[in-house]
Amino acid sequence: MVNLTDQNTLDPMNYNLGESSKHFIIHQQDDLFIAHEHLFQTDIPTRFYHHQADTFLFLIKGELYLQQGAQQNLQSNEQETALKQHQGIWLEAHTINSITLLTPTVELCLIRLKNTEQTELRGSFKKISSGTVESILGRSHIKTWPLWHGKAGQITIELYPPQFKETLYYQKSATQYLLPLSGITFISNENKISKPCPSFGKVLARREPRAISNPNSESITVLSVMTTQKTIGRVLLLTKPETKIR
Repeated sequence: MVNLTDQNTLDPMNYNLGESSKHFIIHQQDDLFIAHEHLFQTDIPTRFYHHQADTFLFLIKGELYLQQGAQQNLQSNEQETALKQHQGIWLEAHTINSITLLTPTVELCLIRLKNTEQTELRGSFKKISSGTVESILGRSHIKTWPLWHGKAGQITIELYPPQFKETLYYQKSATQYLLPLSGITFISNENKISKPCPSFGKVLARREPRAISNPNSESITVLSVMTTQKTIGRVLLLTKPETKIR
C-alpha cells in the first residue's frame, strides 16, 4: 500500500474498474486507509482481492458472495459466505479472495488500520454486524454496536436518537472516520457551523473539533472507525459564558 502524507480531500481520488464500476480513495495515511468501491453486476460480476495487509470489508449497499482462498504457498483451505447490507468481514493479508455480486449494484468500504495483529483476527472470516454483536448504551443515549476492537483501533456502528445534539469535542490522539448509513448526519466544526456529512463519509483528524447532531424526527445510523488511542481520548471543548457589560 502506498502511503501519502495527506490524502483527505473533498473530492476523493477515483479509478475506473470497468465501464461503470469505480474505486474511490477516501483517505490514505499511515494510521488509516479508507476506500469505497461502487460495483455494477453487468460490468464486474466477479472481482478478486489480494491485499498485503489485513483489510476490513464493510458492505454499504447490496449483497455479495465471498470466497476466501488459501494464503500464498499454503494448501487450499477455501471458505465462503454471503454478505448483506451493513455486514462486515476481515480479509486476512496475503489471502486471495473473490466476490460475486448478487445484486445489480454493490457499494462497499475497505478499511485498513496500522499494525493490525493476526492474533486479533482469529476466526476473521466471520460476518460481523449489529445483528451479531451486543449493543452498548453510550454517552447521551447513543446505541453502539462494536464490530471490532483491537490495539490498532475500533470499528463500530452507532445509532443517534432523534433531536440529538452533543457538545463540541475533539479526539486527542486518534483519527476518526464517519460514514452515514441511514438518515442525514450533521457535523459541526470549531465555529459551530453545522454541515451534512458527505455521502462518502468524513475523516476527522486528531484534535479537530467536531460535534454530531441529528435534528431529524427519526434515528440515524453511522459507521465509525477510530484509530488507536495512545493517551486520553475524547476532550470536551467548553465555551466560556459571555460577560455582560454594565
